[in-house]
Amino acid sequence: MDHEEYQFRTAAIGGFSKQDVLDYIARANQEHQTRVERLEKELSQTGEERDKFRSRVEEAEGRNVELSAQVQKLTGELEELRTELESLRTAREEAEARRAEQESAAAALAEERDGLRRDLEKAQRAAAAYERIKDRTAGIELEAHCRAQAVEDAAQIQVDKAKQEVEQWAVKVQADYDQMRTDIAATISHASGELERVRRSMAQILTQFDQRDGDLKALLQRCEEAMGPRMPDPLPLEEK
Repeated sequence: MDHEEYQFRTAAIGGFSKQDVLDYIARANQEHQTRVERLEKELSQTGEERDKFRSRVEEAEGRNVELSAQVQKLTGELEELRTELESLRTAREEAEARRAEQESAAAALAEERDGLRRDLEKAQRAAAAYERIKDRTAGIELEAHCRAQAVEDAAQIQVDKAKQEVEQWAVKVQADYDQMRTDIAATISHASGELERVRRSMAQILTQFDQRDGDLKALLQRCEEAMGPRMPDPLPLEEK
């Protein structure tokens, strides 16, 4: 209650009404007590809230320390993950390169496979055609075999005849060779006798040459003795 708005009644003998003043004081005390209790309650609540906030702050600080440790741990793990990610990225690039090579090889193999299939189809068609041709040519082969057998028999007859002629020619050549060898042996024997006679004649001629050399040397010696000592050569004239 605001005392400035409170209206006191006046007493009969001057001043304010005592009861109004007492009521005002009682009301003021009651309001003050109520306000004090409210403030004490608010103060108590404020203290509790302060304790709660302080506890929360302490918890937050502890949590902050834990979070800092977790942040450091997570930072290390993040670095490890980055390194691992880089390794995985490199491995992925290598795998993609290998995959590209494998795809290229697979494409080449597929192309080769298609080519082989086409070749196989051609071979199958050729085999079928060959079977048809084989069936048609069976009779031709039989006839050709009979003709070849006849030709072979005729050729064998000619070979036997030629063999007989060759044997006769060989006998004749052998006889001619024996006669020629006999003639050559006689010629060599005669030539050997002639060579021996020539060798003896050459030996006699060499002996005569040796004798003539001795006679010439003796003749020269006698001539030198008969002519006396040799005169010395004249001195050369001086040129003017």
